[in-house]
Amino acid sequence: MEEISNGIVENETYPLVIRHIPESMHTKYERHFRQADENDQKYLQELKEMLQGNKLSTDIEFEDDFLKVYLVSNNYKIDKAFSKIQNFLHLRINHSYFFHNINFDFTQNPAYRFITILPLRRMDGSVSVLCEIAKWDPEEVPFEHLKQIVFMIYMQELRNPLTQACGFNVIHDFADVGLRYLKYSTPQNVYLLNHVSFEIMPAKYVGYHIINGNFITNLLVRLSRPFLPEFVRNILHIHSSVEELFEFFPHSMLPVQYGGTLTDYYMGDWLRKANEQHTNFPAGGRKNIF
Repeated sequence: MEEISNGIVENETYPLVIRHIPESMHTKYERHFRQADENDQKYLQELKEMLQGNKLSTDIEFEDDFLKVYLVSNNYKIDKAFSKIQNFLHLRINHSYFFHNINFDFTQNPAYRFITILPLRRMDGSVSVLCEIAKWDPEEVPFEHLKQIVFMIYMQELRNPLTQACGFNVIHDFADVGLRYLKYSTPQNVYLLNHVSFEIMPAKYVGYHIINGNFITNLLVRLSRPFLPEFVRNILHIHSSVEELFEFFPHSMLPVQYGGTLTDYYMGDWLRKANEQHTNFPAGGRKNIF
């Protein structure tokens, strides 16, 4: 979304906003970053034909970049990529608000600062999303807006080829989460969260980290487990202390309240641009940002 220098050196982190692929990543994710070969084009064409032959998607003109994300994230299993795109289209019908932006600059309102993408990537190229749930005030911020912003963050960041390959870390902070949030922890809402996360979005997840847990945390985990894929259960970390985060993240990546060194971590400019670009997110997806 913003151009930065291509002269980034190897370090413990990379900046979030990056418009090139670091050399070390080319080797690690060679198949993902290579120029499309004949087999890749064959898979893409087969997926297009399946979509054109289906009533739900026959008249939609899909961006190649959008379809390739689904192919690669599903290891070129065309049936699985097709199924997730169909789920994506059904979500547009049943929950259309996901595909619209917030029609004002929500980043200026402190009540909306319950979630942000962090300004630095880990050395493996993955990005991290921090959700401080208690900062969400349901009386001021509609639940629908919460869902829109979460969906927007992932769908807009998935336009970055580096993120497509390296994936997401998610940190859920349950500090000060009280009883007023229980009414949103319904099986229907938990199912929708997991359905969008794992059966719709073409995202790679590196780790889920829960900190400052309480009885609501235990309830959500218990409700979620039947819907969680096995690979997610294997990367779910329920930490007994925030210090355990440093087993996964360098100090420079984390806010000071967790013992890190970041003082200004809310990515208002990035979120503002993402919100603008999410306007009426098209059925056929958007092109990569580079």
